[in-house]
Order: sequence, then structure tokens, then C-alpha cells
Amino acid sequence: MSDMDIVGIAEEEDDMLNDRSSVNTQTYSKPEHAVNGGGRLRNMTELPQRKMVDITRDKPIKVTIRVVVPVRDHPKFNFVGKLLGPKGNSLKRLQEDTMTKMAILGRGSMRDRHKEEELRNSGDPKFSHLSDELHVEVTAFAPPAEAHARIAYALAEVRRFLVPDYNDEIRQEQMWEMQILNTGKTEVQSDGSETVGDSTGSSQG
Repeated sequence: MSDMDIVGIAEEEDDMLNDRSSVNTQTYSKPEHAVNGGGRLRNMTELPQRKMVDITRDKPIKVTIRVVVPVRDHPKFNFVGKLLGPKGNSLKRLQEDTMTKMAILGRGSMRDRHKEEELRNSGDPKFSHLSDELHVEVTAFAPPAEAHARIAYALAEVRRFLVPDYNDEIRQEQMWEMQILNTGKTEVQSDGSETVGDSTGSSQG
């Protein structure tokens, strides 16, 4: 083999290494120019760089999933009301049953739309989620296997609340609960002197 052949092979190997380096850079680099305000794209591109999980020591980890609420497909359905339930009790029970923390975030998550628009335009990072689609943020903090199990259970339960049905089992239970709450309020208000303190407290709830 001549010296010229050896030089040619070396140059080809250098080209291959450069190509491989270029591919790796394109695959795993963070495209900062493409990151949106809510950080959704940032989370997706950083996925290959996340820390590995140690499942042998059962050290608690935090797992967070954002579930899109299908308001684009069903713009007239009140998903927020269904998720919250009377006095927010449905969402409270969801969190207790699944042992997770849940928050309804994104565009349309606030009752006062004018206030929401004001906060969205404030530039405060704390309210950057208001520029995202309406979604439910589900967070579990537990050992790895348990944390992911809680998330899986929570997703299955939340999905039931994202069915645009005004007369399903969930809505019927909420209507029944609302009647009980209203009946209790009526009974309290019909009781003379104790009405003042109770009615003041209920007006703040």
C-alpha cells in the first residue's frame, strides 16, 4: 500500500468522524431560538440529557406531566368546571385518590378573563403558563417506581374528566353533591341568629 493510499484512508476516517460529530450535535443540542414561553419545547429537547434514575435506593423523585385539555375539539364544554366540581371538591378528591398534586393551568384556567389577560401580558415568569394551551399539571413525588405508578393512575382518572358529556356518572355525582351543599346552606340560613356567622363564612368559600 502506497503512502498516498494511506493518506486517502486517513482523510476518509476524518470525514466520517466529522459527520458523526455533526449528527450528534444536531440531535442533542438545545435549539434556544425555538423554545417557547411555557418551556414545552425546551423539555422535549432536553429529554436525552436528563439524569438517570437510581431505582435501588428508592430516593424520591419528582415526576411532572402536563395533560392537554381538549378545548379545541370541544370549545363549548366547561372542562374546568367538571375538573373542579362543586367547591373544588372533585379536584381535591382526585389528588387525594391518586396521591398527586394537580393544577389547572394555561389559557382559560382563570375565572376572571380580564385578570388573566392582564397577568398574561405582565411578563411575570410565574404566569407564563397562561400563554400555553389549557392543561392539567400532574406532579408526583415518591420513589421512582411509585412516582410513575401514581402518574399512570392519575392520567387514567383525569381522562375520565376530559369526556365532554354533560350527563355521565361524574356529572351526575357532582349535581347530587351540589344539591346537598345547597340544601345544607338553606337549612343553615333558616336558623335565625346563627345565620350571620355561617353566611359570612360561606360567602368567602
